[in-house]
Amino acid sequence: MRRLFAPLFSALAIAIPAPAQTVSPPHQSVVEVIVTAQRFDPAVPWKKSKQETRAGYAVVVAEGRLITTEDLVRNAMLVELRHPGGATKITASVVEADPRMNAALLAAPTAGLTPVEWADPVKPGARIQLVQFDEAGQRQNGEGRITGIEVAALPSSVHSLLTFQALTDLKLDRVGAPAFHEGRLIGLVMQYDEASQTSVVLPAALLKRFVEDVGHPPYRGVAVAGLMWTPLIEPVKRHYLGLPNDDRGVLILRTIPGSSASGVMQAGDVILTWDGTPIDSQGYYTDPDFGRLLLVHQISGRRHPGDTIEVTLWRNHKSETVQLKLDAYDDSRALIPLNTEGEQAEYLVEGGLIFRELSADYLLARGPQWMIQSNARLVTLYLTRALAPEKPGDRIVILSVVLPDPINVGYQEIRDEVILRVNGTPVANLKELFAIRDRDKGITRISTQTLGVDLVLEKTSLDEANRRVASIYRIPNLEHRKSSPPAGPHRAAIK
Repeated sequence: MRRLFAPLFSALAIAIPAPAQTVSPPHQSVVEVIVTAQRFDPAVPWKKSKQETRAGYAVVVAEGRLITTEDLVRNAMLVELRHPGGATKITASVVEADPRMNAALLAAPTAGLTPVEWADPVKPGARIQLVQFDEAGQRQNGEGRITGIEVAALPSSVHSLLTFQALTDLKLDRVGAPAFHEGRLIGLVMQYDEASQTSVVLPAALLKRFVEDVGHPPYRGVAVAGLMWTPLIEPVKRHYLGLPNDDRGVLILRTIPGSSASGVMQAGDVILTWDGTPIDSQGYYTDPDFGRLLLVHQISGRRHPGDTIEVTLWRNHKSETVQLKLDAYDDSRALIPLNTEGEQAEYLVEGGLIFRELSADYLLARGPQWMIQSNARLVTLYLTRALAPEKPGDRIVILSVVLPDPINVGYQEIRDEVILRVNGTPVANLKELFAIRDRDKGITRISTQTLGVDLVLEKTSLDEANRRVASIYRIPNLEHRKSSPPAGPHRAAIK
């Protein structure tokens, strides 16, 4: 199944043009970025992770304004800029950072630097130049070419946007390295694979839209349609739906609760045209700038939240036209939020069992091999249902880990279990789990998705166990919830 939010890669074949004389990229527009960042530890939510330092690049796009990637400045405590080879650092502030776009706009003095010009849309095969600097501040130039233009998932994200794939001869060691075409900015490198010498580039077309959007507050962000779809290529299914024999249309699987699409479209509808553009049976359309692209770019790359578009549907064996108002992405609506801001997760420690809601940062904290090192069921939920709760407010509540204590002997190896019921009552989010705990004065029985038996805690020993766990493991508060009431004796902080 191909989902609207995470389409599969489909690299384009290219014809390589003859080498042409290139224009030297404007290195005086590029600065180094040094970021000191810190966030709450996703695995131990009552603690903060160690401070980390990241380095990358930013490019001047206007006086006092620079563009870089959002993942470079994520959770930043301090952002500093440095001219390559210089020793002086200049403090910068983050004007706007959008993880859905993976773009961030910085504010800082730019005296002596020249704003770049934006490149026009390019085709596969276009030659590019890349710039980075070594530890001594010496400029390193690289040559490359665009090998593919497609809608693809952003690095370590379920979100998808227009991206360029580029083959280069320069080993890139930092994100945000600029790519130029004929002296104009064509994009920023988000990821580099040394084995294949290929880079994933965030295109200038999207960066320019981002800068313009930030410049006209309030910032609107990236548009989403609030639906999931799948290709419709099987002749038998198309015949069953009564579709014309013209290879058009994709099947809507579901709409996202709370989105504008949920009141306009429904599962079983077939999208024939979107915003006046025909959609083929695999979900592609012909983009005037970049050629054959997935429908995602028609939404996120060419429209803004709040725009109303016209969609032609095939419903009940006939064509029907509807008006759809596009939404802005809202992480709080997701079944599995990204939590890119690094906010402290809500949690509850009861009898040494740590309960929390599943979030993307919890999985991604396992590192580059997070898919292998995480619970396979949780990974599947993240990849297939992260943005699609059954109803508004639904979350995945998990028992993340068990802190060994006499009250939970035999449970110490249990981790990352999806919680279905607590004290016999179904739970759809942590707020409901808190309510059950408060109602029953403790959690004594937990039903999970995969364990064949319930987990049981002795109620008469629970208060004593909680005090012991808090003391031994140095947990300052056994719970954290948004707008939580004052802690009673059962929840008293351990000083």
